[in-house]
Amino acid sequence: MLSGAKHLGATSLPDPGSKQCPLDEASDLPDLPPEDLPALLEALLLVAPEPADPRELAAAAGVPGALVDEALETLQADSSRGLVIVRHRGTVHLASAPRFAPYVRRFLRLEREGRLSGAALETVALIAYRQPVTRAEIEALRGVDSSGVLATLHARGLIEVVGRLPTVGNPNQYATTVEFLRQFGLSSLADLPPLDDLAGRAAGRLFEEFPAARAQDEAMAPKTESSDANEKPPSGRRLGGEGKAPQVPESHGSQHV
Repeated sequence: MLSGAKHLGATSLPDPGSKQCPLDEASDLPDLPPEDLPALLEALLLVAPEPADPRELAAAAGVPGALVDEALETLQADSSRGLVIVRHRGTVHLASAPRFAPYVRRFLRLEREGRLSGAALETVALIAYRQPVTRAEIEALRGVDSSGVLATLHARGLIEVVGRLPTVGNPNQYATTVEFLRQFGLSSLADLPPLDDLAGRAAGRLFEEFPAARAQDEAMAPKTESSDANEKPPSGRRLGGEGKAPQVPESHGSQHV
């Protein structure tokens, strides 16, 4: 289900706050033809050492933020490219196109990497729809101990701790990462299917419909990852089951993540 990894160029984008990055000195740069803005943004994202803020891209390009948003949409709409735009918590990233996932896996020699178990898929689905969420909330929904599967998801970079719940014990709150979006071929959390479409469906079947998963399934059949540590037999509950359907946070409507 890997959609590929971003390749960083030999150079990197200096810190916008440093003296080596005079983003406000647009007069020192040649005029940029409007049709070149999408290509410029792609170049900036390629060499950026970390996720880029659209405002920094606008400053570097010397154009209004609205033009940057339009150019990013142009890049995303061009299906002939090998790269796609991924948005995560207000930042922008590049990832390889989901349809090329099998070739990326072969190039990176990842053919033998096992799939996530059913328990891991169920858990990451719950986190994706309810984030931020604590371990106790996940276990209340799944009905089993989830410490092992959370460790697996964290080790694979699919989830991260984003804060602590202000209650007794201050438990960690988990959310999905940009790597989750990349590996499942999603541009943002807005690409997740509506909860109304999930009634009676298992998490594994849900993720099989994602672009990167479909491309991988058509090219190979890797082995399934062994059961996660400390994971008891699955309870058999499905996403959207009676009284247990995860709720999408209100801020996740059309918001880029």
